[in-house]
Amino acid sequence: MRKILNSPRICYIASPELFSRGAYGVHAMEMCKAFAKLGVEFEAVVPGSFETDKIFKCYGVEKPFNLKSLPFTKHKGRQLSHGLAAAFHAFSNRRNFDLVVTRNIICTSILTAMGIATVYDAHHPPVNTAARLLFKSFQNSRSLAAVSFNSEGLRRIYLRDGLAKEKTIVAHNGVETENFENRPPQASIRKQLNLPADKKIVCYCGNTYAGRGIESLLDIAKETKDAFFLIVGGRDEDNAPYIEAARKKALDNFVMKGFVPHTEVPAYLLASDLLVLPYTEHITIKGGINAAEFTSPMKLFEYMAAGKPIVATAIPSVADILKDGENCVMTAPGDTRGFGLAVRRCLDDEGFSEKIGSAARQKAGEYTWEDRVSKILLFASSATEKIQ
Repeated sequence: MRKILNSPRICYIASPELFSRGAYGVHAMEMCKAFAKLGVEFEAVVPGSFETDKIFKCYGVEKPFNLKSLPFTKHKGRQLSHGLAAAFHAFSNRRNFDLVVTRNIICTSILTAMGIATVYDAHHPPVNTAARLLFKSFQNSRSLAAVSFNSEGLRRIYLRDGLAKEKTIVAHNGVETENFENRPPQASIRKQLNLPADKKIVCYCGNTYAGRGIESLLDIAKETKDAFFLIVGGRDEDNAPYIEAARKKALDNFVMKGFVPHTEVPAYLLASDLLVLPYTEHITIKGGINAAEFTSPMKLFEYMAAGKPIVATAIPSVADILKDGENCVMTAPGDTRGFGLAVRRCLDDEGFSEKIGSAARQKAGEYTWEDRVSKILLFASSATEKIQ
């Protein structure tokens, strides 16, 4: 197993609450698993009071690591309280590590002010005035080892706001490719998941917030009766309008499965024949923020690792990774007719679908979580030495 030689000792502070139905907890645990696989000496600090074994089982952790949970309440100021508590913990234990890596902007502001080398792992722009002020408080700090981004589009936003480019590194999200290897035949997986054996399955996996293009899949399903459209994920309140719309359209080939544990996602992708990403130009994330310019969906890399043909809209973060006609089919965001034609082509042309699916699987090997962690740590290490 690959290891990072002379890696700094890490305190990884995860900001989002674990066991939520969003991607935040999954991302945090994938980062931790990558640290562990690379042999990095680290402690993970997470919000909430949980049994370590329960966390490891939920997120498929095979190589245990040092996990410190901090109290986390449900009140409105929970992010502030967690940021303060995590910063205090890190400061109190500062002799045990060389570098902090965190998504928590409050924690980053406090720790850099205290002279502790910190990587701010940004996943969205500052969302309000308070966040912008917090970022301004440390963007020129000598203790800021780096700001890492999961897309080039997000880095551009921060550069426009005055962040020095030499402080930045783009490290795309990743995938555990081994989760898609040595699996049972597709027919066996379908039987296990109670999915149709006699129809081609078109699958979307992920949140169903506004802008995800679920409406277009309803329209395409109506015109593509020979295929079964499967939506995996989404909150009940977000799925309800689409379930009702499918009922009104009398669609018996459109099913919303709802939330499934992340460890079960590979099975659904492998059970499918075509994977779709029909994002519009107005993609919202939690809080209603339009993320079309910078979003980097983890599902994209999981789609690629599944080795299935992908039809996606050409939002910037997808176009940065995939190439139309080579490892996917891309259409313009909002072009439902064009997207439907692309779906039809992939369902009908098995040779073409096999070609682009295999190319996507090969491309996925370039985007592992270990690669992401390595890239961030190697970039930050030289800055850490100067800070110390």
